[in-house]
Amino acid sequence: MLLLDLLAAPGESRIDSTALDDDTLTVSLTATAPHASCPTCGSEARRIQSRYRRPLADLPCFGRTVRLHVTVRRFRCPKPECPRRIFTERLAGLAAPQARTTVRLDQAHDAIGHARGGEAGARRADLMAMPTSPDTLLRRVKDHQGAAPPPPRFVGIDDWAWRKARRYGTIVVDLERSAVLARLPDRDGETVKAWLQAHPGVELVSRDRWSAYAQAAAEAAPQARQTADRWHLLKNLREAIERLFARQSATVQEALRPAAPPPEAPEGATSAPAPEAQVAAERPVAAMPSGPTPESPRLQAKRAKRQRRGARFEPVHQRRRAGQPIRQIAREFGLSRNAVKRYLRCEKCPDWRPGRAGRSRLDAYREWIDERIAGGCTNAAQLHRELTARGLRGFVVIVQKYVTRRLTAAGKVRTRANAAVAPAPPPPSPRQLSFEWVRRCEDREPAEEARLEAIRSRSAELASALDLADEFAALVRMRSGGTLSDWLAKGESCACPELRRLAEGLRRDEAAVRTAVSERWSNGPVEGHINRLKMIKRQMYGRAGFVLLRARTIRRE
Repeated sequence: MLLLDLLAAPGESRIDSTALDDDTLTVSLTATAPHASCPTCGSEARRIQSRYRRPLADLPCFGRTVRLHVTVRRFRCPKPECPRRIFTERLAGLAAPQARTTVRLDQAHDAIGHARGGEAGARRADLMAMPTSPDTLLRRVKDHQGAAPPPPRFVGIDDWAWRKARRYGTIVVDLERSAVLARLPDRDGETVKAWLQAHPGVELVSRDRWSAYAQAAAEAAPQARQTADRWHLLKNLREAIERLFARQSATVQEALRPAAPPPEAPEGATSAPAPEAQVAAERPVAAMPSGPTPESPRLQAKRAKRQRRGARFEPVHQRRRAGQPIRQIAREFGLSRNAVKRYLRCEKCPDWRPGRAGRSRLDAYREWIDERIAGGCTNAAQLHRELTARGLRGFVVIVQKYVTRRLTAAGKVRTRANAAVAPAPPPPSPRQLSFEWVRRCEDREPAEEARLEAIRSRSAELASALDLADEFAALVRMRSGGTLSDWLAKGESCACPELRRLAEGLRRDEAAVRTAVSERWSNGPVEGHINRLKMIKRQMYGRAGFVLLRARTIRRE
């Protein structure tokens, strides 16, 4: 009886035999109930038509695969008007009709499929003595029907990328239970509107500041309060500060310019040359190339591109000052409208790669070169001869530049007169400065805090704008909605156009922003589920459809 309970066999059944063959345990069962109910009309049938053996796969036992051979009977329905004349008795609680696996093995395969997918799940199931095919696992996942979740009250809505910048979907999360409620195939407002209309009990909708979601929530759930996500509010604020730094780039670079170098040593002060430098002086200099180093075609193309960008920068500003539309300027210079807008926001022609070093063929010998430099050898000609013996093919000038770079990285300088001077580090970009600003004061590095203080002390306009932005960041982080109206009034009347446009946009969405800075709800759980969705989507390598993706991400027990 205990074994029957462990096998979850029907109440009236008996075990005929058990057999252990290699790694498979086979158990033979026979159903012994005196009657069975017709699945169509429900009447009790006692007349047996025939018997047959039904094979079933079950959960493993002690690492061995378990096979059940259940002898079941076919009954004849006693009602002549019933369309089902003959039926097979059901194995309630053990297996579904026409199934080849038990219910609990189906549940185990479903859990493996949700966690690992098809191919990886099949490999894992085979190691756990529950062999099955990848297609069967995915079919179990798609056929899974869990209990319906309770009606949601607080939901978060955000978009997720099928393919970034091309196709998007929408995810809906229950913020109270941190559970995915729906995975919509697009981010159209009508789709979100239809879902909200099907769930009239929603009391609050957390969203980003996209207008389509705001309009869908207002039309489909007018009784629900809307809240803007605090992370997106800080993101909008950081982007405004980035545009401010880009517009004031000349002032920012002037504030961050390093101090003048210390005065040189007197002429009478001399230093003894290093041994390597003395050896290099005694060698003939014919191996060292003279004159300027020729640029590669790639560097020449980059230089020409920077020159063309600089030649377009000032004419774009002149035509805009003359009242010419942005669309016409873009058409005349062959630029996009966004590029023209970036030029107009900046006071100085932007450069997106200031002083960044590229790859070198000497990277393969870096450890050896570092050892030679640590040993005192900094002569490029000597290192070039030794590297040539090691298989290097190239001129001595690349060794000279590479050694200079490695000395700079190690904090050393050449002792000879014509030693290379380490280039000054490039100034931080407006984007980098905006990220440094948006961090909390206690999380900033001392160098970052010093840069921001230098910018504030350089320009009164920048200082007042950053102070006003600090007020809004503190308002969002402290969730104190009492001063939101005051800040919006200050923002709409401030001299900074970037913060003024931000305040005007927040004013149009004031109710949702006020809820965001006064209550605890946010889209944090939604972002977490989006990260999980990205992981699952990448595991599926884009080969599965929306039905399987939705089934794997919406798990209902």
